[in-house]
Amino acid sequence: MADSSMDIMASVDVHEIDNAWQQAQKEIAQRWDFKGKTALIVWEKGEKKVTITASDKTVMDAMLDIFTTKLSKRGINAKALELKSEEVASGQGIRHIYNIVDGIPSDKAKIITKLIKEKKFKAQASIQGDVVRVTSKSRDELQAVQQAVRELDLPLPISFGNYK
Repeated sequence: MADSSMDIMASVDVHEIDNAWQQAQKEIAQRWDFKGKTALIVWEKGEKKVTITASDKTVMDAMLDIFTTKLSKRGINAKALELKSEEVASGQGIRHIYNIVDGIPSDKAKIITKLIKEKKFKAQASIQGDVVRVTSKSRDELQAVQQAVRELDLPLPISFGNYK
């Protein structure tokens, strides 16, 4: 029997993020509790960056909740948002800048491959760019690797694909 393989990825659909952003914009514009307050979400598609500007912490938390809810409804894991910086905006406002995680960074990929070796799975893991490829003779072993990676709970939107 041939070897089975799968890829461990951390990729997001930029089009779905764009749709979630548009929906969040509409909801924020209609919220009566945001009237007269700074409430702004800026999506920079090319840089894969989201900037949220709010007049105070409660507005910031509410806007972030709206945006993450819209993302999850579109199948995007909230772990795709990585807080890059918090800064003071003009006046009394707050600004959070989030990067969109797309791909597994090499340090996290090394953690995944180390986990597979430490747990002594009958599988081999190799880092291929921003993807970790896992091969094994048994599909059951690949499923066990999936479970172990999920339990690792990395701050990444982990997904599994390219089964062969």
